Amino acid sequence: MKKVYFGVLLALVSCVSFAQEAMITGYVDSPCSGAAGRVLEIYVNGTIDFTGWAIGRQSNGNVDGYDTNLDISELGTITDDFAYITNDEAIFETEFGVMAHVIVNNGINSNGNDAFQIVDNNSNVIDRFGEEFIDGSGTAWEHTDSYYLRNNGETANGGNFDASNWTFGALDELDDQGICKGGTQLNQLVALGSFMPAQDLQEINFDEDYVSVNEGAGSITVMLEISDLPATDATVDVSILTSESTAVANQHYSYTGETVTFTTTGSTTQTITISIPNNSDAEPDTLLALELTNVTNAELGEDIVSVVYILDDEMHAPTAQENLGITFGTSYAIEGDNPGSEIVAHDPETERLFVLNSGNASVEILDFSNPLNISSISTIDLSTYGDESTSVAHYNGIVAATAVPETVGENGTVIFMDTDGNILSTVEVGALPDMITFSPNGMMLLVANEGQPNEDYTIDPEGSVSVVDLTNGAENLTQANVTTLDFNAFDAQEAQLKEDGVRIFGPGASVSEDLEPEYITVSEDNTKAWVTLQENNAIAVVDLINLQITDIWPLGYKDHSLPENALDTSNKLDVIFMANWPIKGMYMPDAIANYTVNGNTYFVTANEGDSRDYDAYSEEVNLDDITLDASIFNNQAFLELKENLGKINISSASGDIDNDNEYEEIYVFGGRSFSIYDASTGTQVYDSGSDFERIIKEDPVYNAIFNANDDENKLKNRSDNKGPEPEAVIVKEINNTFYAFIGLERVGGFMVYDITNPNAPVFEGYYNNRSVTPGEDNIENLGDLAPESIVYIAPEDNAEQKGLIVLANEVSATISVYTLNNDVLSTNDFELATNNFVIYPNPAQSERVFFNQPTDYTLFDIQGRKLQEASQATHINVSTLTTGTYLVRNAKGQVQKLVIN
Repeated sequence: MKKVYFGVLLALVSCVSFAQEAMITGYVDSPCSGAAGRVLEIYVNGTIDFTGWAIGRQSNGNVDGYDTNLDISELGTITDDFAYITNDEAIFETEFGVMAHVIVNNGINSNGNDAFQIVDNNSNVIDRFGEEFIDGSGTAWEHTDSYYLRNNGETANGGNFDASNWTFGALDELDDQGICKGGTQLNQLVALGSFMPAQDLQEINFDEDYVSVNEGAGSITVMLEISDLPATDATVDVSILTSESTAVANQHYSYTGETVTFTTTGSTTQTITISIPNNSDAEPDTLLALELTNVTNAELGEDIVSVVYILDDEMHAPTAQENLGITFGTSYAIEGDNPGSEIVAHDPETERLFVLNSGNASVEILDFSNPLNISSISTIDLSTYGDESTSVAHYNGIVAATAVPETVGENGTVIFMDTDGNILSTVEVGALPDMITFSPNGMMLLVANEGQPNEDYTIDPEGSVSVVDLTNGAENLTQANVTTLDFNAFDAQEAQLKEDGVRIFGPGASVSEDLEPEYITVSEDNTKAWVTLQENNAIAVVDLINLQITDIWPLGYKDHSLPENALDTSNKLDVIFMANWPIKGMYMPDAIANYTVNGNTYFVTANEGDSRDYDAYSEEVNLDDITLDASIFNNQAFLELKENLGKINISSASGDIDNDNEYEEIYVFGGRSFSIYDASTGTQVYDSGSDFERIIKEDPVYNAIFNANDDENKLKNRSDNKGPEPEAVIVKEINNTFYAFIGLERVGGFMVYDITNPNAPVFEGYYNNRSVTPGEDNIENLGDLAPESIVYIAPEDNAEQKGLIVLANEVSATISVYTLNNDVLSTNDFELATNNFVIYPNPAQSERVFFNQPTDYTLFDIQGRKLQEASQATHINVSTLTTGTYLVRNAKGQVQKLVIN
């Protein structure tokens, strides 16, 4: 049972005395002839209109029920008073005096072993004396020729009779008593009218469920309140729930508890003050739980626990290095009906972008010749190949895109096009091709076939990886060039995979059906690929030489009880509370990239998290949907508070280790981070911990939408569900340094880290183009929302001659462009032309150098600064140039060195 202080039981106890209720409070089995003068006493606590009410009598335990149903409507409305039903009013008044509310009915006759009950006008049993269908003879509640009285303070039992709540006269005690027998008048023996209801005590509560305080504030005041001034001074103890508190006494607070008094003439509110010292430890936020106990002359209300959330002021986000000089350039909105912008690819030769429009199964071709002034060229409709599209990729003039049929389980299609959108060929791949990528040498296209089930989980296709051989060119493809790799070899290893930590849990699914490839990265030498299995929290390793899946590596779990893995878990707490909790994060990455440094290859993951949530099966639950193992978690009720872990989404498919329907561990979705792994072993060498949330928390602009959703500016409304939600990742070498760019799907924008040292990445910066207006939910006013993919475009491959970051933003259907102002054109960027782009004489021998044919050109100095440009020129005037080396680029992107002696 959960602790009483959370109000489940206490609310019933504390409120019942305020209810409007009627109860049986006494009975006298008269000694007079024919038992004349028998009487049943009822007390009304509050006000009741008895119209339609009745008294039922069960004679001798009658199994057919109550053989008498006495209508007591004539009692009318009674407030805080007694009423009597008797079979002889004259004898009753002689024995007990004149009463205000008396009705006469022989149905009250009882044999001393009968039961009575009060029934309201809706046929509800309000109160009962005696056990149902039990003859009272020989029981603790028999009252033959005697009486019974309700104990003071008892309340209506709703039909659940308990003899211990009554006081009984001895059997036959009244045989020779009363006026009829010449004995003592019965009112001297039986105290009818003496019942006293429970006193209506005032309630004491905390004024608020929680308060927050910054470390070093000096103190925090917590208020208590009483519902009204008490009749007698009331006291209550304030104590510390040490088992629930993470704050340490004399380190995070100074307080030992106290007794608070509410006087009869004082205030209905009282305060306690807790000292909050300013320590010098960099650590996660902590909490102090307080409880009200030991109340006198009052009663405890429902709000008897209050939590003080203490916010640390030494634990900070890493400092941004800003070496790349990244600034926002522009945002372009995809046009058309039901626009979408999910995946983007770039072709430097034609200076075009290819954008996967998931909204209407098409590819948008955009003119990127002026990167800061994008325009539309055409739309390639793919709806004839499938109901939707999921991915697009480009390599050396070839564009590939996916098409997915409406029927779950049917194979998908990859469409190959030229850069004008002309279809070259199509091939069939596996079920639900979700992502495609060319190998670095362009000789293969790899497809992650996710194979998700249908909503009722009657169809669950196998996940797979398709490899398309492009050796003979995309225009010559046949189905024979496609090899689809399945996971069938792992079906017999299910038990071992589960033991290793691979999540295999779909209803009735084999390993092959349960594994769901999400994203692929291919090694620089084109021999190996790594595939994220997102829902399974694992990575598949593909041998591209022998075309087989060789390994499945579990990714393990993120321990959020460690200081470096603090997180904000509640969308109901109105402050950002970066704390540790007894939960584990399932990394469940979406995108993956790889790079090689110092001869070692690593892969990098964006740890988004993704649950299985279908009509027929969903693993998403909250804490109050499951039972925690009490031997490990003795505070489930406290964890369930909505300000703590009560709202965070957890998995019902993980954590019940011994399958006893009690959970030994709590697993949440995603890592809220990016991670780096040794690609030869799958061993994690780095995780960004709590960086992302701390960076946004301390950002002077974007802290206003900390953990906001991707379609409205509401602070923290994703704290209970994957936080910033890293989705996309790429790795690029820029100026001999490796950088990871990680897109955040919910709050938007992207993080950048220098990962040249994979064991100790350095934060470069966070960049976003989104409104921070509180409450704004008009998507058109919010800016770029939900980055789904990222590409880097080198300075030599775009007209800005700067490195560019381009994001496809799914929810806003926009393309955003950022410039890398410290990543500019230089001699190292060029592969000098050996084709028909000729400059002569070179070195220059006069005021002019000539082209072998008219061309558009741009002239740069050796630092990459633009000096001249012209269209369809036949020569360059070099008379103003000083001695040195220059770079000349023509309209096709070909470059030649020009030397001035």
